[in-house]
Amino acid sequence: MIKSWIQQKAFEQYKRMETDEHRLLYLFLEITRKCNLRCLHCGSDCKSSQQFPELTTDSWLKIVDYVAANFSKELIFVITGGEPLMSPDLEKIGAHIASTGRRWGMVTNGLALTPQRLQSLVDANVYSITISLDGLEDSHNFLRNSSKSFESVVNSLKILGSRDEIRFKEAVTCVYPKNLDELDQIAQLLIENKITHWRLFRIFPSGRAKTNDALRMSHQQTNRMLEWIASNRDKYRRQGLSLSASCEGYLPFKQDKKVRDFPFFCRAGINFGAILADGTITGCNNNHNTFYQGNIIKDNFLNVWNNRFEDYRQKESWLEGTYCQQSCKEYKSCMGGSVHLWEKGDDKPKFCYLHDFDSCKD
Repeated sequence: MIKSWIQQKAFEQYKRMETDEHRLLYLFLEITRKCNLRCLHCGSDCKSSQQFPELTTDSWLKIVDYVAANFSKELIFVITGGEPLMSPDLEKIGAHIASTGRRWGMVTNGLALTPQRLQSLVDANVYSITISLDGLEDSHNFLRNSSKSFESVVNSLKILGSRDEIRFKEAVTCVYPKNLDELDQIAQLLIENKITHWRLFRIFPSGRAKTNDALRMSHQQTNRMLEWIASNRDKYRRQGLSLSASCEGYLPFKQDKKVRDFPFFCRAGINFGAILADGTITGCNNNHNTFYQGNIIKDNFLNVWNNRFEDYRQKESWLEGTYCQQSCKEYKSCMGGSVHLWEKGDDKPKFCYLHDFDSCKD
């Protein structure tokens, strides 16, 4: 008990130091919102074509140069979408990042990942690839709104697992009622294909999922997911698969250590930043637009990073008067959980591991 209390206090101090220093360690580049799927839970409403302007490849290369000149070599770039494989210049951008001496990775649905495309990514010095796998065939295809997605993603996992040049091979799963009882089978599928890391998310009500109750787990189902993670982490680690709950959502320190390698800390705007396809600057791709901080087209990114992220680093200003600030005993440790679970002006987050807001119960 005393050891856990000391660890918690040390971690609280660590969070304060990181927030004060706000070193940019990960920068997410949403190079396109074009996507080859129309997933039921998409938070960006991505489509195969977009009507609004997107930054050009030349702009992304200039952004990489600017960031490389103004931030530490520790910084890692993560290329996202939309679906980044829909960009013909993905490898050009990735290779340019590598030429600055920095690592880069990408997040993909795997639909367009062929052996030839993976080789081109390896040639561009990709360091990490994260692939979305959302259940067995029926549940994955349902969520991805495609009858062919599961077959494609399994093939992508096989291709990825066979390439030792890629240092970090990860799968992410959006857990929802239809796939909650499939987690053991999903784990075996990942192990068979030599995937080394696996993160589990709970779908929250945003984008297309905002009004789709079938996608959201109840508080009881959410606790089942957490209990399953806590019960199975050691078993799957011994089989070469590192299993963890995602970084979103606060849990008390003692419980948190059972489901994550590193306790909850919303690093958006503290260590994480993002530039969206139209140049918007924010702390995380999933943030609501009330937390946007500027646009790379007209704003100096270094100045924005140093001076405009108070919403992320000083949350008290917009959390004052909310349910969290007034009624939750974990408020000082949690500070509202993940920023992307909020729209500024809300009284409570879109979901919480501690409080059953859907049933209006604490």
